[in-house]
Amino acid sequence: MASAKPDLAAGPGVRLPPPLVFLAGLGLGFLLQHAAPLTFAAQGQPLPRWLGGLLALSSAALALWAFRTFHRAHTTVRPDRAASTLMTQGPFRFTRNPLYLSLALLQAGLALLANALWPALMLLPVLLVIRLHVIAREERHLLGLFGSEYQAYCRTVRRWF
Repeated sequence: MASAKPDLAAGPGVRLPPPLVFLAGLGLGFLLQHAAPLTFAAQGQPLPRWLGGLLALSSAALALWAFRTFHRAHTTVRPDRAASTLMTQGPFRFTRNPLYLSLALLQAGLALLANALWPALMLLPVLLVIRLHVIAREERHLLGLFGSEYQAYCRTVRRWF
């Protein structure tokens, strides 16, 4: 029996909205922080706040750059919709997943700004969920749509950075 070919026009089949996955991880991290506080540094130390602010600003800049690149390409940013263009310009020259990277930077930055270790620790399971349930589906979809062009892109651009 032949295996069914995925319907590429239907999109990658992403069911978990990535921003909600990051938000859930951040929320759970702050709940754990409230229940059992863990900090990066002693209260009043400026370094975590400075680093957190830098990461949050970097996150915003990267997300803005990625959104503008999507807009210029006239393609959807939504991972539950079919891709119409292989994104290789803007931040996609350096990372295949600039929006997920920006969300990870934001979560790390907020954890540092709050001097709260739990939200930073929750980033690890969040990234695992994103990798297995979002990125893997997107990559299969893009490979099906763009074939060798996507394979060549993957050989030259890393997934995260």
